[in-house]
Amino acid sequence: MRYLVLVLMMGFFSVKAQQSEADKFIRQGQALFGHELYQDAINKYKQAIAFDKKCVEAHYELAYTYLTIKDYDEALFYSRNVLGEKSDYWLDALLIYGAVLNNKGNIKGAIREYNKALKKYPDEYLLYYNIAESYQRINEDEKAEDALLKALRLNNNHIPSHLLLSSIMKSRGEVLKSMLPLYYCLLIEVDEEKKSTLLDDLQVRWHVAMVQKPAFAAPVSKHARVSGLKVAESKLNAIAREAVVNNPDEPYTLINQTLALFSMLNEEQTGEMDFFDIQYVDFFNQLYVAGHAQAYAYFICNAKYSTEVLLWLNDNQSQFSAFINWMELQQ
Repeated sequence: MRYLVLVLMMGFFSVKAQQSEADKFIRQGQALFGHELYQDAINKYKQAIAFDKKCVEAHYELAYTYLTIKDYDEALFYSRNVLGEKSDYWLDALLIYGAVLNNKGNIKGAIREYNKALKKYPDEYLLYYNIAESYQRINEDEKAEDALLKALRLNNNHIPSHLLLSSIMKSRGEVLKSMLPLYYCLLIEVDEEKKSTLLDDLQVRWHVAMVQKPAFAAPVSKHARVSGLKVAESKLNAIAREAVVNNPDEPYTLINQTLALFSMLNEEQTGEMDFFDIQYVDFFNQLYVAGHAQAYAYFICNAKYSTEVLLWLNDNQSQFSAFINWMELQQ
C-alpha cells in the first residue's frame, strides 16, 4: 500500500514538474515574442511541448506566432491542435483558424467556422468582426455591415469594427457615414501613430467631399421624409469649400469643417433610430450641446504636431479640462 502511494505521489510531482518547466518556457517565449524575436519564441514554445505534449497554451502560442509571421500551414496545424481540446483557448484558436482560412483564400470555409462558433458564443464581438471581414472580402457588404453593427453593439469601443464600417461606407460613396466612425476613433485611439493615420484619412474624406458633386437629398416618395443624415450629406460639399475659403491652412481648415459639421448635425436631427444616428450623431450632438466641440476639434488635430494646436491648448486649459472631464463621464 505504501509503495502504491509512493508511486502515485512520484507521478503527481513528475506531472507538476513538467507543467512548471513548460510554463517557464512559455513565459520566455512570450517575452521573446514581445521583442519580435519570433523564431526564438517558437523554439521556446516547442521546448514547452517537449516537456508537456498536451500543453494547450504552448500550441496556441505557436499558432498565434505562426499567424503573425504568415506561416499559414503551421498556424493551421497548431490551431487545430487547440480546437481538438476543451480549453480556455478554444475561441482564440478558432479566430486564428478562421484568419488562416481567409488568408489561404478559403473565405467561405472561414465564414462557416465563424457561424458555427457564433452558435456557441453568440455574444462574442470578435466573431462578428471577423465574419464581417470575411464577408467584405467576397463583396457581401450588406452582411458585413450587419455583422459589424452587432459587434459594435456588444463593444462600441472596438476600433477595428468602426474602421471596417467606415471602409464599407467609403466604398458605397457615403462620405459622411464614412467620416463619423473616423471622428469617433480619433477620440478613443491611444496610439499616436495610428491617430496620425486616422487624421490623414479624415482629411482625405473632407477633400473628397469638397471635390465631388454635392449629393441630392430627395424623399423616396411624396409622403416620405428625408433622413437627417441624407440632408447632412448633401451639405458636406458646401461645408468643405467654405472652410477652405475662410482659412486654407491646417489645422484651421479641419477645425472649421468639424465645427460646421457638428452644428449642422445638431440642426438636422430627426429623431431616427438608425445605428449611425444612435452611435455617432447622438454622441456628437451631446458633445456639441455641452459646448465641447471646439476642444474636441483641437484635441483630434493634436494627433499631429502643430504649434497652433499647442498654443490653443495652452491658452484654453480650463476649456480643455472641462472637455476631458465630460469625456470621462461618458465612459
